Amino acid sequence: MAVKVYLSQNNNSSSSAFGKWFAFADNEKPIDLVGLAKHMSEHNTPFSEGTIVGILRDMVKCIRELNLNGQPVKIDNLAIFSAHVENRGGWQKLEDVNLTVGMTDDKGKPAGIQSIRQCAQATGDFTKAELTKYGSLLLNRDWRQKVQEAKKAAGQDTDPEGGSTNP
Repeated sequence: MAVKVYLSQNNNSSSSAFGKWFAFADNEKPIDLVGLAKHMSEHNTPFSEGTIVGILRDMVKCIRELNLNGQPVKIDNLAIFSAHVENRGGWQKLEDVNLTVGMTDDKGKPAGIQSIRQCAQATGDFTKAELTKYGSLLLNRDWRQKVQEAKKAAGQDTDPEGGSTNP
């Protein structure tokens, strides 16, 4: 298994990285709960796809409810799900604190909180270090051909993947 990547060139002339190429994950369309349940049901489980869908829907509902009540939820070797507050720049004085979410409060003053968002932090065996150690990358087909052509034009005849892969 490999994470597919595509390449993009920085075209921002005011950036110190102007002209440089960067790799980005080329993710496919997300799988929904029904797709995940179908995938799980094909992994030697005694539960039907329908049963798994019901369990997953209840899990999502419970994670949302707990997060909205300030309780993070840890799913071992995947992520810790929690709610986070995005501030709008802070307050000069304690008496200016305004916990209104959005653009303005009911008096037209700027709100103190920009938004509340859902966060998922990797945990257990699914950390950045583990993914980096055991993950591998693969240029998608279109980019592999473009990189090979560019290397050939530059007089290089090497693997577009760079010749290195993780175990």
